[in-house]
Amino acid sequence: MTVTSFNERVIDQFHAQNGRVGGWGESLVLVHHRGARTGNAYVNPAMSLRDGDDWLVVASKMGAPHDPAWAVNLRAEPDVEIEAVVDGEVRTIPVRASELVGTERQTAFDRFVEVAPAFAAYQAKAGRLMPVIRFRRRSTPSVAPDDTTRYITVRHAETEDGLPHFGVVGDTYTILLTGADTDGRYGLIDMHVPPGGGPPLHRHDFEEMFHVLSGEVEFTFRDEHLVAHAGDTVNIPARAPHRFVNASENDVRMLCMVTPPGLEEYFGLWGEPLPDRTAAPDAAETSKRLRTAVALEPAYKIETVMHQ
Repeated sequence: MTVTSFNERVIDQFHAQNGRVGGWGESLVLVHHRGARTGNAYVNPAMSLRDGDDWLVVASKMGAPHDPAWAVNLRAEPDVEIEAVVDGEVRTIPVRASELVGTERQTAFDRFVEVAPAFAAYQAKAGRLMPVIRFRRRSTPSVAPDDTTRYITVRHAETEDGLPHFGVVGDTYTILLTGADTDGRYGLIDMHVPPGGGPPLHRHDFEEMFHVLSGEVEFTFRDEHLVAHAGDTVNIPARAPHRFVNASENDVRMLCMVTPPGLEEYFGLWGEPLPDRTAAPDAAETSKRLRTAVALEPAYKIETVMHQ
């Protein structure tokens, strides 16, 4: 039997028997590593001893004259994962590998010889100092690697050509950011609300935040009423009935962020296309398009509570 086929059989038994393999009991670990030159993924079984919260292994290769490839790979990339039995269950654990030296290495190696005397024979045969490697738990990174396929997005609501502007319930909404721009995290809408503008009472299955840039706007939230002025931010919890209205004599400008996104797509399907951010929608066209808006509500998890 080749070393490769032996390792494959041991790995299969490890997974089939919840980490318990033959005479190794629960001391076996599976070392996941990548080739230093190829980058290919490999898995190697190794007998381990616990040292506090760490795992120790010997790169013996059964006394071969050269270190095993997996030990060489660990020198090139010490941050790896091991599979080990913890509290009776196999777990995958991110670890950092480091080679022991001097008396620390000898003390650890003597422990292996006490448990498995064959290690002494391997060392005598090898003609090299067999590495003893410590696997110490490492913290899983709290931030994933940078996704370099994505890039910064900048929108100029006042001057940028090509931004979509839609007439909606008498208001004019400019779509600044869609879910496609934010990897599905949120959508951002610039809202121009003329005097008397604003939607009917409604609710939806997503979170909505408004930041008033200019003017003042009256919000109804369930049975509460409040007035938000320039500089104020209002967050509407998902599924709560609400509405807003511009009861003043001046235009209101707000930013509306929704998470998850989708509202910006909904407006694009039925809103009246307009040439710029402050263009006034046609009242008759708005009334006609509202029928489409109501028909689309279920698909976007929106519910109008009171139609105007």
